[in-house]
Amino acid sequence: MNDVLSFDGFCAALVAELSLAATALQPSSRLVDDLRFDSLLTFELVLVIEDLAHAMLPEELIGQLVTLDDAYHVYWTRATQH
Repeated sequence: MNDVLSFDGFCAALVAELSLAATALQPSSRLVDDLRFDSLLTFELVLVIEDLAHAMLPEELIGQLVTLDDAYHVYWTRATQH
């Protein structure tokens, strides 16, 4: 199994890859409402998750990414399957 990132490690990777403000990242942070994600940033988030987890994500999961915790759960689930 790959080394699976903690929530904080996952957030650090997002800060580095997506230029997010680290101080705003909480598990309950809503991607669109709180973090101002648009469709392009959501797509980039999916690419980062795929890269970190070394797995492709099914398209239907994209609509389920509402909070940062949702994104971490998708990452964690995929990363621990390898």
